[in-house]
Amino acid sequence: MTLRHDFQNIPEDVDIILHPADANLIHRKPVKAMRIADYFYCEGSDPERGANYHLGDVAAFCEGWTPVEAAA
Repeated sequence: MTLRHDFQNIPEDVDIILHPADANLIHRKPVKAMRIADYFYCEGSDPERGANYHLGDVAAFCEGWTPVEAAA
């Protein structure tokens, strides 16, 4: 599996898998997420509490991403 690092090219309203970096304090295992505008909402999180990541921060906390179909 090849991780993508072009976070700015993650499509909106499409499920992806974010792969957390060692410094990530929110997630330790890959997590399904969806980008809405410049925000990422992860599976299992409460959207009413806000997004898990902002586009400007996702690269600092994630090693990369993969499309959901590539992770299956």
